[in-house]
Amino acid sequence: MLPPRFLFLSLAALGLTSARIARRQDNCPEVPDTGVTIGEPVPMIPEHIPQGCSDFEILVGERTSQASRGTSEPNADGGKFGVIVGDPVVSNTSAILAGARGYPVQYPASARIITGVRQGSADVVSRLTSQAAACPQQTFALVGYSQGAAVMHAAADDIPRALYGRIKSLVMFGDGALRLGSIGSRFPIGLNNKVMQVCADGDPTCDRDGTCTYYHLTYIRHEYVDPAVNHIVQGFLSG
Repeated sequence: MLPPRFLFLSLAALGLTSARIARRQDNCPEVPDTGVTIGEPVPMIPEHIPQGCSDFEILVGERTSQASRGTSEPNADGGKFGVIVGDPVVSNTSAILAGARGYPVQYPASARIITGVRQGSADVVSRLTSQAAACPQQTFALVGYSQGAAVMHAAADDIPRALYGRIKSLVMFGDGALRLGSIGSRFPIGLNNKVMQVCADGDPTCDRDGTCTYYHLTYIRHEYVDPAVNHIVQGFLSG
């Protein structure tokens, strides 16, 4: 059973993707028609799972990897991690830091939030523990967007404390836990001081005063991606 705060933030991630996502609000840009049906599972492709060891691995939860992605968020053409956050974060980090790669957290990121968060968090823990054992020099970053942030919060409680030193940074985009305040959005001691929270003004998922779904879809912008990439790179280089 997931703790109540994870149920809340998971449902917060989905709430903006229901009726409001297609509705234009006052002073709110219209959400473009992408052809994506909200609630559809995001395909998990085994060929996207990297094999062997690398110096640095970014788990992306953007489906909702170790960047986790948002609910039903598709990959860009040729991408593996989610078009809004995962793909730009992984590609930009890899361009700066040789030996960096991404891992797409394996979960469906569909409207079945509770099942998806449970599945994704278990995969994060499994990936960290197996890679840490097989690759003694490998270090990690955790990235979550929307439902993917809920995945990372849920996983954090089950990550062995012995691995905390191997996790060099965490970046959450559009994290519904922020609506619970500073206590509700905290990660365990030993990880929380490595977290960067990225919340666009007006994003109703993470901004208590937010009312415009459009802003939940703007994290692809350089003003959000570049500081996140810098945080990840600096974490990896910290040794």
